[in-house]
Amino acid sequence: MKKILIPFDFSRSSNNALSYAVALSEHYNVKQITLVVNVYITEFEQLIPTADFIQYSVDKVAELDSQLQAQFKALIHAILHRLKNRVRISFILSKIPFLQTLRNLLQQQKPDLMLIGSNHGVSGEESYIGDHLIKIAKTSTIPVLIIPELTRYQQIRLALVPFNQSNLPAIKSLEQLNNAEQWPHPDLLLLHVNDTPDILPEQEFTYKLKPEITQNLQHYAIYEAPGKDILKNVNRFSYEYDPQLIIALPGRHSFLYKLTHRNIIKALAKNNYKPVLILKR
Repeated sequence: MKKILIPFDFSRSSNNALSYAVALSEHYNVKQITLVVNVYITEFEQLIPTADFIQYSVDKVAELDSQLQAQFKALIHAILHRLKNRVRISFILSKIPFLQTLRNLLQQQKPDLMLIGSNHGVSGEESYIGDHLIKIAKTSTIPVLIIPELTRYQQIRLALVPFNQSNLPAIKSLEQLNNAEQWPHPDLLLLHVNDTPDILPEQEFTYKLKPEITQNLQHYAIYEAPGKDILKNVNRFSYEYDPQLIIALPGRHSFLYKLTHRNIIKALAKNNYKPVLILKR
């Protein structure tokens, strides 16, 4: 995990995400943290300003850039004492569509992790990044770590992994956590949410599950979740076992699919206060 990319907007949730990344760098071999801020203005907004939009002159745009650079320098100065000498922080102003900027950076800089601050906590603070969290997470081709605004860094020793019968093959993606230098390699709490009981009988499912687990994982335990309510089960198990991380496996029928289509990420960020790591294929 040498390079971390953070979509940033100077909000409380973004500042907390940066603080989490700095703390993470103290335990893992992080060398580069890149903050990217969106200052792109659409052509439509330039032609037809609204009550919420002010057209900026060239001088005003330059002044805004200068202000953002000054904010960045002040931010770095505030956290400088926490940074190890080997960790560099850079700052990028996005002047093209933001998602396109992120795609370009993923290709050019090849970061290992995208870290996003969620603003769906008790403060209710507005945040461009938090409001577009789902779109950004779905755009990413690398793992995405979502940090609720009340979350503070804890060393990752235990991770909760909800899964179902349909995304059983996606368990293989957990292999990337076995690399101690690149990723945390916590003990895994595998939570089987049997939300499709008619797909596979329980005995046959258990037969298929064991080879998948034993081939790819070492420190794990398997639990059955009563009922089909994923969010309720995740919160209940999270409260009981207190993991430092929740992992969403990739795949159309996975926990990730339900996260992005039922806004469970927002509910987790608001009610659970646990980081959510979305793995990618």
